Amino acid sequence: MKNLMKFAAALVIGAFVFTACEDDDVILSAPADTTLDLGAEFNPMDGVSVDGMDIEDVTWNAVPEWNIYEVNHYVFTYTAGDQVADRNVFIQVDELLGIYEVTDEDDDGTSYEPYLVTVSKGSEYNTLRFSELFYPDIFINAEVNGGFITIPEQTFFDNTVTIEGTGSYDGETRKILVINYNIVDNGETFVGTSTFD
Repeated sequence: MKNLMKFAAALVIGAFVFTACEDDDVILSAPADTTLDLGAEFNPMDGVSVDGMDIEDVTWNAVPEWNIYEVNHYVFTYTAGDQVADRNVFIQVDELLGIYEVTDEDDDGTSYEPYLVTVSKGSEYNTLRFSELFYPDIFINAEVNGGFITIPEQTFFDNTVTIEGTGSYDGETRKILVINYNIVDNGETFVGTSTFD
């Protein structure tokens, strides 16, 4: 009877050790962080490796929801059994840069002659600089997150002009579409839409 109990205990211990070793034997590796252009070809599983498990059993999830046509900072989490590995993927604004013809129209129907605006990249993967948007000889800074462009409040000309706005772009065509602006110029407010062509 004692021998039978010892044998049963050995089976339990053996089973526990085998299960623990099985999880420990899985080694999951994710590729290095990367930065991509809008619309670039990208397979999240390229460069992922795993030992002790079939690669087909590795799953991934991205936060926020993955969209190659939206500028954002995505965190990819790869899972293989109990093993987890993360990587950062940045979609940058570079494909939105260029020279646009811009037409401003205030909400009261006042429209202005089209003019040229140069859009360049800011200091971060998701920042833009608009040269001579609304006024000559100024640079307006903007941030792109997801499908939205945000111009935080900025002041010019000795604090006599304040500009802020929001906008949108088309990630598939790689073009800025509109900026909805709110400008206060020497106490007078102008609200309207800039259309980019």
